[in-house]
Amino acid sequence: MCLLDGGRRFWQTDGSMENPRQDNFFRNRRWFLLLLGLASFAAYRLVPRPTVGAWLAHYLNARVGGPGLTFWGHSVAGLAATLLGLGALWRTWGSAYLGAHVVQDKEMHTNRLVGDGPYRHTRNPLYFGNMLMVLGLGLLFGPVACLVLVVGMWILIHLFIRDEEAGLEQSRGESYRAYCAAVPRLVPAWRPRIPAAGARAHWLQGICGEGMLWMLTILTTGLAITLNPEWFRQGLLWGVVIAAPVFIWARRHGKVQAASESA
Repeated sequence: MCLLDGGRRFWQTDGSMENPRQDNFFRNRRWFLLLLGLASFAAYRLVPRPTVGAWLAHYLNARVGGPGLTFWGHSVAGLAATLLGLGALWRTWGSAYLGAHVVQDKEMHTNRLVGDGPYRHTRNPLYFGNMLMVLGLGLLFGPVACLVLVVGMWILIHLFIRDEEAGLEQSRGESYRAYCAAVPRLVPAWRPRIPAAGARAHWLQGICGEGMLWMLTILTTGLAITLNPEWFRQGLLWGVVIAAPVFIWARRHGKVQAASESA
């Protein structure tokens, strides 16, 4: 299937193929993300208070005034929930077209250039969702932990993108270079930059594959309503218990579906 944009061709193929130029950094990205999470948590334990959200609420109350500090506390926590929700939405949208099994696979899939859904607006909707996610979470952390999380994720994302782009350019060649020229790298364009290719989105896979992010969004929304940190901490454990099997199902179902479609 090819996508036409002003005479340029963007080729999309089915199936998956391991890139012969596999980069070890991309292959081990889960460990780098885990290390970032541990570093952020350690920074939060060392400098837990005040959180960035609490500082922002006090600042707005002092400078803007209005209904009072409680109102601004609800508003800032609501902003955190909104950023998490938008991050989950972008990642779900991308996962629905790419497939949960591809998103979570440690191998780099370079024979498939997706040109539908969010990939018409940005080449990396999943990583854009990551940045929205850490901005939302950063409001719930202390300033040092927030800085570690946001800056660390920004650096990792650009390293991951570097490796993926090198693999895709090697595999897809001119078609990928034309796609890069048309579609922004990270921050989405307001309007689609290429025509739709007609691929079908697997929304159930996308939602289940990003279940943990949706659970965090629900918990943060509850925090915005109650302003009770204990409610968030206790709910997080149950969120992991619920989201983990759903995620495993989405990944396995995606592999089965991809195999049946390519048969």
